[in-house]
Amino acid sequence: MRICFIRWIVVGIGVFAVSLVFLGLHTSSLQGSTIKQNTNRRDDVNTDYNMFDHQYTPANLKLRQYKQLPIDTGISNLKENLIKLAKEIQKTKIHIRGTKARESLTNVIDVVKDLFRLTNTSMDNFHRKTKSSKHICKEIYKGTTYGYPFFYKGFETKNCSYATSIDKLVTVVFIHKQEKVSKLEHILKNILNYNPRLKVVVGKEKNSRISLSESFGNVTVIDYSKADSDGTIWNLLITKVKTEYALIARNISTFNIDARLERLVREIEALDVVTAGGASRDQNGLWKLGCYQTAYKNFSLIYDEGYDESLHECIFCDYISGSFLSRLSTFQSFPFDAKMNGMSVFHDFFLRLSQSKLESVICPDSMFYMQKQKQSDNYNDWAQLGIKWKLYRMKISDEVDIQFPCKKETYKCFNGLGYVLSPCCLQELADMINFVMKTCEESNVLCELQEGTLLGAVKFHKVLPWERDADLTFLTANFTALTKLKSYIMKKYSFTYDAASLWCCADNRTAGGKMKVHSKHWHIEMYGQHLMDSEKLLTDGLKPTKILLNGQWVGVPRNPGWHARNRYGHEIYAHAQHWMAMGQGNGWIDYKTNQFTPCRTPGRHDCVDSFNGDGNLPFSLPIP
Repeated sequence: MRICFIRWIVVGIGVFAVSLVFLGLHTSSLQGSTIKQNTNRRDDVNTDYNMFDHQYTPANLKLRQYKQLPIDTGISNLKENLIKLAKEIQKTKIHIRGTKARESLTNVIDVVKDLFRLTNTSMDNFHRKTKSSKHICKEIYKGTTYGYPFFYKGFETKNCSYATSIDKLVTVVFIHKQEKVSKLEHILKNILNYNPRLKVVVGKEKNSRISLSESFGNVTVIDYSKADSDGTIWNLLITKVKTEYALIARNISTFNIDARLERLVREIEALDVVTAGGASRDQNGLWKLGCYQTAYKNFSLIYDEGYDESLHECIFCDYISGSFLSRLSTFQSFPFDAKMNGMSVFHDFFLRLSQSKLESVICPDSMFYMQKQKQSDNYNDWAQLGIKWKLYRMKISDEVDIQFPCKKETYKCFNGLGYVLSPCCLQELADMINFVMKTCEESNVLCELQEGTLLGAVKFHKVLPWERDADLTFLTANFTALTKLKSYIMKKYSFTYDAASLWCCADNRTAGGKMKVHSKHWHIEMYGQHLMDSEKLLTDGLKPTKILLNGQWVGVPRNPGWHARNRYGHEIYAHAQHWMAMGQGNGWIDYKTNQFTPCRTPGRHDCVDSFNGDGNLPFSLPIP
């Protein structure tokens, strides 16, 4: 789950390039010297205050400024930073999907390679580093014809002094939920045929009819309660593991040499990853890689099946759908969530790993025989995962697409500075706007979107992700007709109006009028205007202009794009947060776009500064 900020990479390259030019011109004078840090400050600073952020008040209003990094002129430090930059660029290149971004990044990489040559830095730093396993001997490939014709062999393990028997390293752990004792005995016999000294921990339901007919010396059977969650059961079984590694043999149906446990141990240690899994084969013989990439951002969890990177004939994955091996210490540091059941247990486990920047691989030459699995498309089966991770949408490749229902008691709208609003919160406001606009239309009352509400519709066809209220206008001549709708509107929302706000006159018409509509978290300000574009268009025999807002066509000024540009000025399609978030007294300010308030918890899925300051596509479903 990588978020690539290419613009910062390019800035970084610029800094290094300038440094290199400076070094080339002044090498002799730079030995043992340093350049004073540039302390110039930006004028376009962001503020850290808005009315919804209780940690900040006008009395302790603070300004955040972007700090310029010092330019270290020592050659060794320059090389070190250049290598770090190159590694991040290489990671970005591996995972980036957009065609335009990839083309730009290719040009960036050419620049970095030139910098490497100028500083005599090895190109090997572009690539992952591997190391030797401390328990499993190295493999050597014997050639393309060595295993002909059936290719049951191809790689051979060399002899080494540190070789450790797999039964001293790994314990097989699984839950048996079937009533058939013969099936359990079949699985256990196959495991012990693979290695008779291999330790096994198996969980079965307490008071079930299962009792093993013969002694399995290395098998520990643990009873669990029917009321126990799957997360609780897995954690219970893990406590019985005494080896360095545990294989989570989820849904296994049989076991044989295809598991290749030595291979998985070797690659965990060689690639410095925390889990290694294998491909899966079900009872119908259907084989599957089971490797997924994930993106967790903006209240959405998206899975793409596939991989971006491989090494040692293993593929890097964010989520493994089959059996997997990991160190006991990993399960102790990341215990399964005791509130989770079914597949949610493993989705939560791998999501926590990836959020902690820990990596997993599948080595597809390792294969596990599993009972056929199907991802549930019922949101109730994912409810606990959705609550924990505050999900609005969960999409697993082409298998599952779930939108979690918005329950008002489970979400709050305003988390303070630096965060986008939850989709449920935005939906609450959009529903209220669309309800009012539909009520206006059905009652022949002229209403139009205004201010940031109009800007959001123009830019996103939705409410702005950092909105704080909504603004609508109505024709003042319709004021009385609107007040008569009070009882109807109040079936869903609170509604007030101010008759004293009417005044006379503008262009020989009554002007003004104020109304407010409230939901649990939001309010709509409605202002009367004595003249409106919609009325003029109707007079000219034309239909009023409408724009799509969250799936509903609603009234707007005649030319909404022109109106928005004239209202907000330069670069309105780049983004600026609400004036309240910027610590301003009102919205009649010159907005500085293409910048966001820094997030107080960097890396959180809803940090507004994790999005580009321009474009609407970054706010759609994230791409893994």
